[in-house]
Amino acid sequence: MFDGILDIQKAALDRLTQERRVSGSLGVEMEEMLSMAGVRWDDVEGEYFSEDRYLTEINYNIVSKLISRENYS
Repeated sequence: MFDGILDIQKAALDRLTQERRVSGSLGVEMEEMLSMAGVRWDDVEGEYFSEDRYLTEINYNIVSKLISRENYS
């Protein structure tokens, strides 16, 4: 079920990204709503991303590295 939610989120972020690329902006009100929902525009990659998902991936990578270090210490 969680994977399904992530798939829906990814599809929504992809659609928002496409819309912004075509129109140049989604408007101030939309950007504010997205910001409140934890969705940000990445100027480098040129796409929207979810802060929650990004932070989850970072935490997962940190924990994975710590666990692998403990196994090899």
